[in-house]
Order: sequence, then structure tokens, then C-alpha cells
Amino acid sequence: MTGIGIVVSFLVFVFVAHYLTKKYHQNFWKFFYRLPFLIVLTYFLGSYLTFLFDVGVFPTNRSEFVSLISPYGYKFHFTGLLIGIFISVSVFLKKIVRIENKKVWSDILFISLTLSFVPLWLFLLMWDNFIGTTTTSFLGIKSLHSDSHRNKFNLVYPIGLFLSLASLFVVLFIKIIKKKTFGYGMLGFALILLVLSILLLLQQYSRHAVFSLGGIVFDLNQYAAWIAALISYLTYKKWQKFSAMQ
Repeated sequence: MTGIGIVVSFLVFVFVAHYLTKKYHQNFWKFFYRLPFLIVLTYFLGSYLTFLFDVGVFPTNRSEFVSLISPYGYKFHFTGLLIGIFISVSVFLKKIVRIENKKVWSDILFISLTLSFVPLWLFLLMWDNFIGTTTTSFLGIKSLHSDSHRNKFNLVYPIGLFLSLASLFVVLFIKIIKKKTFGYGMLGFALILLVLSILLLLQQYSRHAVFSLGGIVFDLNQYAAWIAALISYLTYKKWQKFSAMQ
């Protein structure tokens, strides 16, 4: 199911990006030819950070090398995936000279990426490596099949559903406030990253570089999301200031 979710998510991403580039009179193929860089870098960093924390810095035998290039159960580290996407988007936008064109493309990338997350998170509801924390509230769900690791717990938060709805709501919010102007994509990236950092607190996973505050445990995933959100917001403000000076 996870593999199907990844394929569906990718198709949604390409379809939405193609539609928006035509709508905003941009060259879709200019972006499409750079997709391999986005995919390979994101895949590698997500896989490598999982390998780094679970095994070590470098593979020392064949089985470790296989686990690096093909992680079991699609176990990609969130921080690695985030760094890969962040670098890819930054490199793409840096090649665009005019600020106004950067703003248009930031909107296209934000909407395309975030909408592609909607089906992905829903498919992850059926993924045993993506389990929410236990709960006794009415929001809890049980396993959808008898062989699931979720059977170890009574009720868990449907973290995939929360993330899917959050992604949709953030896109709708940005669409409402942006109206006919451009450049709100970077603000959207900042918002979705903050939302993700909060909702991931409800997920069960191995935490690293842990910091506890008032009983709430933060880790590397939150730190990476906060830094990326801050950079996105500062870029948004910089572009808004530049436009106001024109």
C-alpha cells in the first residue's frame, strides 16, 4: 500500500504542477527536467539518515549496502527527506533570476508538493512504520488488518489522517489569502512545516537529539522543520519587501 501511495502522490504532484504552470504561463518542462535531482537527492538523504542512526556512517558489507539503497519498509527519515526537498527547491529557485518569477514558482511548488502529501498521508494510515501514539480518546483507531503492528496497542492516533487534513487546510488557507498575488508559497511552506512539526509529536518513531519541555519531547525532526520554516518565512518577507519597493 505504501508503494501505491508514493506513486499516487507523485502523479498528483506532476499533474498539479503541470496545471499550474499552464495557468501561470510558466515552462513546465523547465521544472520537469529537474525532477530527477529532487527525487534522487530526497530519496538518498531520507534513506541515508535512517541508515546513519540505525547502522552507522558507511555500509561495511553487502546487506548493509542493500539496506542503504533500499530501506526495508520504506523507512525514510523525515529530516533527510526534508533536507532533500529543501535543497532541491532552493537550487531550482536560485536559477530563476527575476524575483517575480521566483514568487510564481514558489506558489506552484508549494501547492503541488502539499497537495501531493494529501493522498500520501492517507495511504500511510495502512503502513506499520507510521503509527500514532496511543490514546483513549474518540479520535483513536484500531488496526485495519490482523497482521498489523498496531495490534500491539488498543487505540492510536490516526496520524496519517491528521497530516492529510492539515496539508489540505494549509493549501486552502494560502489560496484564500493570496487572492491574485504571488509569493505566498514560501509562507505556505513555513506554515505546513510548523504544522508537521507539531503533528509528528503524535507519531511513534525513534527520536534523536531529544529535548523535553513540560512533558513534550522534541527531537531532530522538529528542529529541522523549525529551521526550514524560519528560512521560508524570512524569504517570504524578503520578497514582500522587495515588491513593496518597486
